[in-house]
Amino acid sequence: MAKTIFLTGATGYVGCHLAHKFLTDGHTVLALVRPKNGQSVQARIETAVTEVGALAPEMLANLVAIPGTVEESAETLATAIRSQFSGPIDELWHSAAIFNFKERERPLVEATNIEGTRHQLELACLINAETPPRFFYISTAYCLGSEFNEPVPEAIPDKVTGFRSIYEWSKHNAERLVDHYQQAGRLDVAIFRPSIVIGTPETAVLCNSGYYQVLTECRRLRTVLERNQGDLFDGNVQTRLQGNPDTPLNLVPIDFVVDSMVYLAHCVELDANQTHLFNIVNEQPPTVKDVHHALVTSLEMRGLKLVAPDQFGAEPMTQFEKVINRRIAFQAPYMHEKILFATDAFRQFVPVQVLPPPEVDLAYMEQVNAMFLTQFEED
Repeated sequence: MAKTIFLTGATGYVGCHLAHKFLTDGHTVLALVRPKNGQSVQARIETAVTEVGALAPEMLANLVAIPGTVEESAETLATAIRSQFSGPIDELWHSAAIFNFKERERPLVEATNIEGTRHQLELACLINAETPPRFFYISTAYCLGSEFNEPVPEAIPDKVTGFRSIYEWSKHNAERLVDHYQQAGRLDVAIFRPSIVIGTPETAVLCNSGYYQVLTECRRLRTVLERNQGDLFDGNVQTRLQGNPDTPLNLVPIDFVVDSMVYLAHCVELDANQTHLFNIVNEQPPTVKDVHHALVTSLEMRGLKLVAPDQFGAEPMTQFEKVINRRIAFQAPYMHEKILFATDAFRQFVPVQVLPPPEVDLAYMEQVNAMFLTQFEED
């Protein structure tokens, strides 16, 4: 049955893939899009979604851009929606977030990731005349700090400390808000926690956060050295990164994430009277060593060494090491902490025969890297 879905973060990496999936399945998508100078919000969202894949004209006609941001109040957003759509909304998917992690950015992170979530919850409560839409919140598998690493439970513990960044802190507190609305009987909610999302070998949409930022910075290091040394450069970068080779790095492909979320959202077995929370992760993740191998192979570089944090200070950092390790500081904890994830709740509703664990091996990573690196060749 065709539905009307309100989606935030629709121009983001996960959001545009979700929008494409919804439209392909015959639904109407009302996409919240932040206005930018020089381009209409409708053009922005159509560009983002069609980069995922071509859509038939009748499908694209069901994509409606709603100008606004999650920082705006529920009343303001409701007015913007009703100016373009008068019918009931069946589902509200909240995907919008910012990935800032520095302490000085806390007010912005709180306004967007926590208060923005509150505005979406309030919007869900008031947008329909009768039954509120179902509410789906896209969180992160890394929202419970370092004390719940083995494994990260599919639950919200009473007390969480030791967050690796204010981003993790903000997503945890947003989850608490979502759960509160469920416990108060105001909304039917589910929380999805993807781990480190990567593309597929065919994915043309590019992302510059998470794993891709590490890949970008390593490429930048190689480029700088190549320019500095000219013909003398032999691919040896002689640079250390903090990371434990045997640590699992939970990379999960975007198609697995989207298919999992949509499958769970349409599971009739989900009890509307309780909060459902799912870790959407790779149950057979590669190790940091595996990913490092693919990275240096793709960049045709050597001398990029993985060094455990407790051994990193044995010798002073070079200038290049200071720069690259500072630029990937957000990703660094995930490259050396052993983090495992519970998937009991996920597998209760998504059997292995429906969605088997993705195979992210060397060949897969090299193809994903090649797709990502084509943008630099074009530039």
